[in-house]
Amino acid sequence: MAERITWESVIKDFFTQLDVGCMRARDKGLDLSDYDSVTKFKTEILGRVRSGSMPKGGPRWPDEKVATFENWINDGCPEN
Repeated sequence: MAERITWESVIKDFFTQLDVGCMRARDKGLDLSDYDSVTKFKTEILGRVRSGSMPKGGPRWPDEKVATFENWINDGCPEN
């Protein structure tokens, strides 16, 4: 049986410290280290990782990682 995708078990580790710092400086109110902030901006984040514009200057997320993030959103963004 597959492990349920949650913020604590999987998603929070998708964002590096560099990603967190970059987005804090670029988009006021978006904190990639904070569950509430990520859930608030989930659609925007998904669009950015799909297009490859996030993480800026970093490697593009593999399709599997993007799909995992999207599945987490579709599952209601479980925290724990």
